[in-house]
Amino acid sequence: MSSGMPSGMPNGSPGQGRPVEICVIPGDGVGVEVIAAACRVLDAVTRAGGPRWVRTEHAAGYAAYRETGEPLPRATVEAAQQADGVLVGAMDAARIPGGLPQPIRALRRELETVASLRRCRTLPGVPAPSGPLDVMVVRELTEGFYAGVEYPVGNDGACAVRVVTREASARAARIALQCARERSCKVTAVHKRGAMPLTDSLFLTAVSEQASSFPDVEYETKNVDACAMEMVRAPQAFDTILCTNAFGDILSDLAAGLAGGLGLAASGCVGDRWAYFEPLHGTAPDIAGQGVANPLAAILSAALMLAHLGHHSWSTVVEESVADVLGAGGPLTADLGGDATTSDVAGAVCRRVVARAAGLAAAGRADADRAKAGDDADRGD
Repeated sequence: MSSGMPSGMPNGSPGQGRPVEICVIPGDGVGVEVIAAACRVLDAVTRAGGPRWVRTEHAAGYAAYRETGEPLPRATVEAAQQADGVLVGAMDAARIPGGLPQPIRALRRELETVASLRRCRTLPGVPAPSGPLDVMVVRELTEGFYAGVEYPVGNDGACAVRVVTREASARAARIALQCARERSCKVTAVHKRGAMPLTDSLFLTAVSEQASSFPDVEYETKNVDACAMEMVRAPQAFDTILCTNAFGDILSDLAAGLAGGLGLAASGCVGDRWAYFEPLHGTAPDIAGQGVANPLAAILSAALMLAHLGHHSWSTVVEESVADVLGAGGPLTADLGGDATTSDVAGAVCRRVVARAAGLAAAGRADADRAKAGDDADRGD
């Protein structure tokens, strides 16, 4: 099945012949290590005959704050806006003083991203508690309970406001419907209309209006609690799940757990102009610097970036190379039951990328030879 990442979406695909410009933001902790591993795999794609890269590295997160006083320096924002693709590592927001912007939220705002796309699928050799699944969770990013509208009520209470607008809901819906069209043509919109009748009715109305323009995509709605239960009981019933912000945050982590954990969970945050791609896991300070972090989520995020840039065949090569390594039993990092290093795993994926590309090239040549032989026979040569 296709990753479902719509192509032709900004930052945009580079012109034919010129290198692809990638802005790399390693972040903090193990983010630095796993993003470096993902870049090794991108280099393997080039060696195997794929696109060429020009990468520039820029700081964000706690390390950036210590060096510059800014969690997200302006130079980093501008580099991300000018690049064809953006690859981001986990950031340690917890140690950044209060009153300063959280860097990942600030990056989303600066890049005007409107939805997070989180693909979770079972892979060979990785235990899956509920059986096979391959779902794309599309999470609206700009509003909901995460809009940041909170205030105290007297001395003993507090309120958080859930913001839902037709425009933001429609934008996320269009992205989800486009994803579903690339996958299995089914969208499930998740809600809790019985408890939140105004906001979720508006959300569902906006989504339904967009769905009418995608007659080839099956559209259904489901209560969030029923959706969570069915994802555990029958995950094969889902393809693309569309959620408001908080529901999407929760259900995407549930999907990641059903698919083998956050060490395999990739994501992309997309908008009308820009996008960036990141693994879902955190900075893992307990193992940072030891070279033992699982790089597969970062590598799979790079594969999503390839699809976003229009390189769908190379995205598939990378994804299937990861599946090859897992299916062969490793090398695996400790979270997957092995004792391999980050470098060991990245190297194994790189070798599979080169081998898979060579096999595809050989198959293509054989197909061309057979087609030529058939043409020659038809002409009586």
